Amino acid sequence: MPSKVPTSDMGAKTASALAEWRRRIDEIDETILTLINRRLAFVQEIGKLKKQIRKPVVDDTRESEVLARLARLNADGRLPPPALRRIFGDIIAASREIQAPPSATPPGAAMPKIYVVLGNPVAHSLSPVMHNRAFGHVGHNGIYLACRVEDLAPALAGIRALDISGASITIPHKVAALDWLDEVDAAARQIGAVNTVVNRQGVLCGYNSDCAGAIRALSAKTSIKSKRVAIIGAGGAARAIGFGIIAEGGLVTIINRTPAKGEQLARDLGAEFRPLADADRVDCDILINTTPVGMLPETAAMPLPPEALSKEMIVMDAIYNPLMTRLLREAAQRGCTTVDGVAMFVYQGAIQFELWTGRAAPVEIMRATVLEALASANLNAPAPQTQGSGNYA
Repeated sequence: MPSKVPTSDMGAKTASALAEWRRRIDEIDETILTLINRRLAFVQEIGKLKKQIRKPVVDDTRESEVLARLARLNADGRLPPPALRRIFGDIIAASREIQAPPSATPPGAAMPKIYVVLGNPVAHSLSPVMHNRAFGHVGHNGIYLACRVEDLAPALAGIRALDISGASITIPHKVAALDWLDEVDAAARQIGAVNTVVNRQGVLCGYNSDCAGAIRALSAKTSIKSKRVAIIGAGGAARAIGFGIIAEGGLVTIINRTPAKGEQLARDLGAEFRPLADADRVDCDILINTTPVGMLPETAAMPLPPEALSKEMIVMDAIYNPLMTRLLREAAQRGCTTVDGVAMFVYQGAIQFELWTGRAAPVEIMRATVLEALASANLNAPAPQTQGSGNYA
């Protein structure tokens, strides 16, 4: 029978092994830092060459290609796709600063306008990549950032104090935003939810682009008038979509886990209400999920049992990350017509873009950017379609 190793010896061996692994990690970190600095040196030379030939320094297409290539190389790696985007996104941002440093800005030149998305969670959001690409495409001097926010009131006060030009409002703040804005568009007030803020010289004005975005996406697949539409959820997106469906002549039923909240929204819309437990007994032509159930990283979840789906239904999911949620996969397997969240996301983003900039939104560029980002994250997104295809689902 082998003798037991003294506890003190085991502790010493463990400490020694731990120290060795940390030493190796330190060596790797030093190598990574050296390589990043070498990369930035090359980037700086590229920037000089671009300026000599009067070529734009920042190349969004090249940046997307870099991220997509790295995602392919990392297909079997340990680095999660969102982490890959964050790490190399920061390196690319540093490259931008090297190529076009603030000191290179001519005296008196306008500082970039800042836009943000406020919500919790926001790490998954593709609004920054979509809007930043759109800004660059039309030559708008702006930058868009994601901000995780739990308390909306001070965040909105910060927009005014910091002279931030505009904001997207997302889960869970779309309804609460109404109480903290200076002005609210009549349609957004009627809907009862805000997802867009425009800062007009310190006056914060609220709008809702979810409604028009959803209706445009759904209308590409079906007419809405006289259709029976079941909406899962009772938050800001459900309000916006419900309002739009009713305005188009559809008949709405709200389905929600929490009866009180669902019943209140149904009353506000003049719609019916059913508890989530009865979802499989709701007879509808169109089913729309507005909840975050099924969103990355909980992609195995779906908001109702698969048995509730029938092949005659049109099924829409407001979630765009992943592009093909489990709800949409199950619906497709049963022969349903499906509408993914990219359609609504891009259309509502285009409306935001136009409110902020006063320019026509490059919708096809925005859509292609979102699909590229999803593909680079290994989420099985299809390749972007050619401009003018008209197929947004």
